Amino acid sequence: MIPLFDIQLRNTSLFEKIQPYLISLTLTDEPGLKSDKLDIVLADKNLDIPQIGDLLKISLGDKETGLYDMGTFSIDGYSLSHNEMRITAHAADFLEDFKNPKSRSFENTSSGNISLASVIQTIAADHNITARISPELSGITFSALHQTAESDLHFLTRLGQQFNILIKPAGNCLIAMPSGHGFSASGSQLSEVSLTPDSTINWSLEFSKKEQVPSVTAKGYDTDNAEEFFETVGEGYDSDFEGAHDDDNVFAKNERFSNGDIGYSLRGLYPTREAAKVAAKAVYEKLTQKAYTFTAEIPGNSNVLAESNLKLTGFRQGIPTTWIISRSTHALNSMEYRTSLEAMLSADYQTEFNVQG
Repeated sequence: MIPLFDIQLRNTSLFEKIQPYLISLTLTDEPGLKSDKLDIVLADKNLDIPQIGDLLKISLGDKETGLYDMGTFSIDGYSLSHNEMRITAHAADFLEDFKNPKSRSFENTSSGNISLASVIQTIAADHNITARISPELSGITFSALHQTAESDLHFLTRLGQQFNILIKPAGNCLIAMPSGHGFSASGSQLSEVSLTPDSTINWSLEFSKKEQVPSVTAKGYDTDNAEEFFETVGEGYDSDFEGAHDDDNVFAKNERFSNGDIGYSLRGLYPTREAAKVAAKAVYEKLTQKAYTFTAEIPGNSNVLAESNLKLTGFRQGIPTTWIISRSTHALNSMEYRTSLEAMLSADYQTEFNVQG
């Protein structure tokens, strides 16, 4: 395949101007609200010095399949030497006010606890965009949420990490979905990526036991019955747990089992058993997913983006088939275009893969 790219500045293509001088173009696609990065290296023949803040629209692909819009990037730096110019940029932030710190509380109403969906809808409305929320998130509720001197960007990132969900501005929407339901910068659903061993240049699978946990426990308080409750996902605490089974000890962030494994306990109180179980399950799945990492280098493929589902077929027995791409890097020069990807287990790994300790 013949690599192809285009860079547009103010709706004008720079391809003919830049192509003869292109040494490399590297684009790193990050998940969720993380900022994607762009790095362009040019053979400097007295080229115009870039203007900080200029917006570059990047497209990648090949002559056989055409170009794919990879997003718009804002130039934030450059360096010059006797024979090279390096331009750095990050994904353009069209929602700058997402970064403004604010303090507020989302309180429960007379009708009951406040839902995660309603919190996201409120934040979307604040920024005059539409919320698109998966029905699968309807069980996540709180008695109260507090945002103290914290930007909406940080606040949403924290919620996304807590419940292992994707919360991301895309197009004119604020999207909230279970991890692995990826969307592009324009708001369209990402295509599933399929790989076989023969379609890769190289690949590897790594397991790290230190990332694995035997269980995650969430603690709550039932105000109607004035009593605490606990919801544990995973194997639970064993009888040889090192330490007294009192609240202050057991429900610290991490606890060590007699076999050396580390159990994880969530801080804070959850208003209902359902909310506690959802939170514990999300963190347990996320930590288990992170214990396994699949990486591959393949011929350039602009459809390989963070949060895309990855399907592996034809690999050796024991390697699970369903993954989520957690990062992709697209590297193009005058001779070739290659894509590198890193992936973690899909949340439905348990249906096909018995995770071994």
